[in-house]
Amino acid sequence: MASDPTRSAGRPVERAPIVDAGGVPAPESIARRVPFANNPTVGQRGRLTQQRIVAAALQVFGEGGYHTASVADLAKRAGCSRVAFYQYFSSKEDVLRYLAGQVARQVGASVEAMGPLTPDAAGWTTIREWVERYADIYEHFGAVFHVFESAARETLSLKALNVQAATTNIALIRSRLTSTTLAHHEADAVIGLLLGATARTYYSAEILRHAAPRAYPRARVEDALADVIHRAFFGLVPGVNAHGHDAGEVPFIDFDRRAGAAPARRSALTDAARATYDALLSAGYEVFNKRGYHGARVDDVAAAAGLSHGIFYRYFANKADLARTLVLTAMTPLSSTLAAIPTPPAPGSGKAWSTAALRDWLRTYNETQVSEAGIIRIWVDATLHEAVLGTDAAAALDWGRRQLAHFLAPRGFGDVDAEAIVAMALLDVFGGGHRSAETLEAAVHVLEGGLLGQQRAST
Repeated sequence: MASDPTRSAGRPVERAPIVDAGGVPAPESIARRVPFANNPTVGQRGRLTQQRIVAAALQVFGEGGYHTASVADLAKRAGCSRVAFYQYFSSKEDVLRYLAGQVARQVGASVEAMGPLTPDAAGWTTIREWVERYADIYEHFGAVFHVFESAARETLSLKALNVQAATTNIALIRSRLTSTTLAHHEADAVIGLLLGATARTYYSAEILRHAAPRAYPRARVEDALADVIHRAFFGLVPGVNAHGHDAGEVPFIDFDRRAGAAPARRSALTDAARATYDALLSAGYEVFNKRGYHGARVDDVAAAAGLSHGIFYRYFANKADLARTLVLTAMTPLSSTLAAIPTPPAPGSGKAWSTAALRDWLRTYNETQVSEAGIIRIWVDATLHEAVLGTDAAAALDWGRRQLAHFLAPRGFGDVDAEAIVAMALLDVFGGGHRSAETLEAAVHVLEGGLLGQQRAST
């Protein structure tokens, strides 16, 4: 594939009109909030103040997450007073809502710029260009993507904004389809999963790229995304949506040596010490779920367990050590389930593929991941800001990626290693909540058609 990330299929790729972090433009006129509305008109100085607040929020949310950020933090980083902050925003939630609106408008504009989605090379190029525009938006507004999901779970207005934007984009993409292997009633659920998997793919690739910078350049990941999306809509079209890659084997990313000691630590304890250890794990799970990684303190965990501060440090070196142990404990059932994914038969083997088996496995995977979803969200939050945990996150993601590369390998086409990142993102989105029968069938379709290149078997 071409190494130049600004080109695809021989044509220049249009980039989204992203501005720098200090100059995010407002989509509407700016007015001061009540009770500052006696002088509602905002001049150039006021616009610059608002832009500094928005830029500060991107930095603060990106560095320490949303839940531990305060208005005082945002105002200090923006170089303004709290009084000045409140002239433009009512709270940090209000700033996040503004930023999310910016993202929604940028993504919506990127979808509106799509041409017709066709089964040929022109249709693939349309998708590839959109994928790159989306990647530009993600790179600029990464902090919003990272914190929005957890914030939206707690705030109805943010959740409504997300639903409205998703509904609009799904309808726009469906309107661009000239034909598809999808039945009409399947299209919306499939497009929704693909949109979610696109953002999650960029997140996973970002973490993997930190540990293996040369293995997953943006252009490679974007080609893989475009192939999967195009196949999900139109099926396997040789020469159009099955791009290979000549980078050789990707590196193995291993866990921090301390991570492997966590499960063994418990087995070496006496019965009484094991009970204390388990009480701290349970308390940690409770406190992290309630306060998030950055909002939790060691003293909070010890108090929830009914133990002293000192006892905590007999078992864990620090908060990061406890978080790592909780995540590795949660990974055990997820890893076992992922390893049990049905393996497609090799071409020409004469063996039959079972859609029913894949459907049953997806149900099991969903149930397992939903039960561990709280600590997985904590893991995501922690890995964004803790370098050591980030190393372990790359290793965990690489383990899952390798499992899914093994799942994809028998198909005999395309960039298995990069598309395994897309497959992992898809499963992460699908497993993030209890899913309807319609969403289950959409996941089956994307796995079979978009990733394995198979025609859907009869059910």
